[in-house]
Amino acid sequence: MLLACGDCGTIQRSPDGRAGFGLRCCRCDGTLARRNPNGRDTALALSLATLFLLFPANLLTLLHFSVAGIDRSSRLGSGVAWMWAEGWPLLAVIVALQAVVLPFLRFGLLSAVLLTLRFGRGAPPNWTGPAFRWAERLDVWAMVDVFLIGAGIGYGRVASRMPVEIGPGGWALIAVAFLTLLTRASLDRRAIWQAIGTPSPGGAGDIACQECQLVLPRSAAGRPCPRCRARVHPRRPGSLTVATALVGAGYLLYLPANWLPLSVNVQFGQEQTHTIIRGVQELVSAGFWPIGLIVFTASIGIPLLKLIGLTWLIWSARHGSTRRLVLRTRLYRGIAEIGRWSNVDVYTIAVFLPLMQFQSIVAVRAAAGAPAFLAVVVLTMFAARAFDPRLMWDAARS
Repeated sequence: MLLACGDCGTIQRSPDGRAGFGLRCCRCDGTLARRNPNGRDTALALSLATLFLLFPANLLTLLHFSVAGIDRSSRLGSGVAWMWAEGWPLLAVIVALQAVVLPFLRFGLLSAVLLTLRFGRGAPPNWTGPAFRWAERLDVWAMVDVFLIGAGIGYGRVASRMPVEIGPGGWALIAVAFLTLLTRASLDRRAIWQAIGTPSPGGAGDIACQECQLVLPRSAAGRPCPRCRARVHPRRPGSLTVATALVGAGYLLYLPANWLPLSVNVQFGQEQTHTIIRGVQELVSAGFWPIGLIVFTASIGIPLLKLIGLTWLIWSARHGSTRRLVLRTRLYRGIAEIGRWSNVDVYTIAVFLPLMQFQSIVAVRAAAGAPAFLAVVVLTMFAARAFDPRLMWDAARS
């Protein structure tokens, strides 16, 4: 069986004629396949459980406190409503998509595909390939697990001021985040693609679909992939140009994202701005220094490292560098994986906002730094998606 590596573009044959356990690329050492005999059934059970628990996680109370007869609570979507009401519609829409809408869509599509493969008869229907492709694309954008970290930080900020309880929605959110990680770990993607459609035999000079890694003849370039229906290209069109533009925009927004306040606290008419650094200081002062370290790493360190790392990768691809190819490929994998975790500060605001509204006494609202920070995260994620790591390996082949 021919296998294509999505990171370096090398087409190679499985030693035993099929994708085996722990099979790695002979060129860049990336994982090609990891066979789990019960992986599909395990992933199906986890996906259905996650989809089921998303309903109480969204509908029930995340955090709640009662002080002097005043009750306040926060739900998964209540912070989105506050952001919209305060005049930040784009911020509200993106948070709603990442934390509410896309998780339902991701696990709905994944469950539908796995149920069809498990109980369907005959060849899988044509829609399973595109559905699984979209389920995989949405994996990095459905951020319930990241939202849980933001909720934990929001809990820390409120708990440093007054007693707060985790509601039933909060416990459901914890379960959803845990099941999301387990689903990602147990999912044998290549085995599912093989179940959806039989790979082509391939041959000399073949290319591979970047989405499902189906090996195809070079004449298939520019046409839809017969398995996942994505457009097949030898390399992503305009990869370096698009990635360069997105990284450049990320640099421009990085300073205002960290300099401008993410939120503003109003206490008895006095405004107090809240930047990322100030939030870290508050968490450390309240005794939540591990969470403060997470916030500093995710909100300040990771975005900067992503921008610098992507700059190096783009520069090396443009100049045809053949040095440290394996290291650069591993760096790309890391950037593509960790980028989503920088959203924790924005999610903290979404959890914190509904809880800290006491009319003229105390109020919290989002500030200009929040959309700038979210833009940096989204732009770098799109840049990682636009960059084609196979371009770095093309220089070694030439």
